Amino acid sequence: MRPRIRVSLIVAAVALAAAGTAVGVTLATRTHVPKQRGAAPRLYADPTAPQDIVRDVRDALRAWPSGTVRRLRILTAQHPGSALVRFELGVALVFSGSPDAARAAWRNAERVQPDSPSAVRAEDALHPDAPPGKPPFVAGFARPRTRVERLLAEGIGFQAALRPVSAERVFAAAAQLAPGNPEAQVAAAVGLYDKDRPERAFSRLGPLVRTFPHAQTVRFHLGLLLIYLREFPQAKKELRLAVAEGPRTPLARQARVLLDATRKK
Repeated sequence: MRPRIRVSLIVAAVALAAAGTAVGVTLATRTHVPKQRGAAPRLYADPTAPQDIVRDVRDALRAWPSGTVRRLRILTAQHPGSALVRFELGVALVFSGSPDAARAAWRNAERVQPDSPSAVRAEDALHPDAPPGKPPFVAGFARPRTRVERLLAEGIGFQAALRPVSAERVFAAAAQLAPGNPEAQVAAAVGLYDKDRPERAFSRLGPLVRTFPHAQTVRFHLGLLLIYLREFPQAKKELRLAVAEGPRTPLARQARVLLDATRKK
């Protein structure tokens, strides 16, 4: 696939999440880590971080470049469980010309506090060629009416807040409650997606093609996850199959958003 079309498809995946706000789906914007060393690193919002830590990180960044990395390393020792401190340390290390050390800091951010926006942004920084954030589960319903749908909506809310572990847990609860519900089973699979270990999601999502051979949600989310994996030709095949299962449904419209991105302008 041509680079221009590939980029358009990645952008469309992000646009899909934004378009999905009707069902509660949002996706974080890409974590942009400039390579130049001029301006000071910015502070990225993380509601899971205590305010005293946010304040100390902000002060360290404002001191740029005088001792910012040193102060953030001290904060890392003082708050070893803070993904925000480790993520911002990684950004500061990139600004100071130490990309290898930055990657180590970002991996530690993922490890110490995986259920946080900072951990999601760290994963983005480690995988700059993939769409930002986690793949969103896109529900086929507009408003939750059952207990299972309310759980799915809650999981979507956690995804929107960049709380992937919480989303995974809620999706898993929905799947356990409704083993015969394709949306619940798909959501549980999507919630497992990890850019370092995508097989966690695919090993659960793939078999659902046989379990629910005509479930549009299975094909749609297979296509979406394949975009995150940059397997674009197979993603297009799955998205076309999703549209064929119900051309007039909301999921079909979302699938066309992604398919349209592959067309020449």
